[in-house]
Amino acid sequence: MMYARYCAFLAAIAILLTSGVLCYSLGKDSEQLDAAAARVALVPKAIGAWHAQDEATDDRAFEQTSAKGYLVRQYVNQETKASVLVILMCGRPGKMAVHTPEVCYSGAGYELHDQPAACAIQNEHSSEAAQFWTAQFTKKAGRLRLYWAWNARGSWEASAAPRWQFRGEPFLYKLYVSRDVSQQSAVAPQADVTAEFLRRFVPELNRTLFPHAES
Repeated sequence: MMYARYCAFLAAIAILLTSGVLCYSLGKDSEQLDAAAARVALVPKAIGAWHAQDEATDDRAFEQTSAKGYLVRQYVNQETKASVLVILMCGRPGKMAVHTPEVCYSGAGYELHDQPAACAIQNEHSSEAAQFWTAQFTKKAGRLRLYWAWNARGSWEASAAPRWQFRGEPFLYKLYVSRDVSQQSAVAPQADVTAEFLRRFVPELNRTLFPHAES
């Protein structure tokens, strides 16, 4: 009888220790998520010739994605007047991974026009290229060229299985950058204005979202 009580006591201690470690881990993850989400608002509005204005957002739509932090901005090149739309979100990986553009943009009436292709966005300040998916989405009234990627540790990645790849991370950023190309002929990704914007935008974005990465 004493032995059975002793075993039960040890089991109870093990459960308490395990739950304590789990609560500590969840609390730490929540703190990291809160800090990561807060950095979204710090993304610069002026990057070279590109200047941005915040767009009106549907907060309920973002709440459905469980985004902890988000922004929607229109960046306009002051020299060429070209413009791109930036949507940046931060949340838990499981939520940020499931809402892909095929799902998100279909709700706005767009259909995937071609199969997504992976492309590298290289900038002069880094030896590591950012990896993005890109594809065109169409509807009766227009056509978009869209780039999208995820980032958990400082590198933008065109993941084929983001829910699996980023499992266990305390937070995950998701980035959409699009441009209306309705009045243009089919544009190759490397010639697209959006790609040129990303070459300038990504370094500034990384410095803001991952301020301790370089140090």
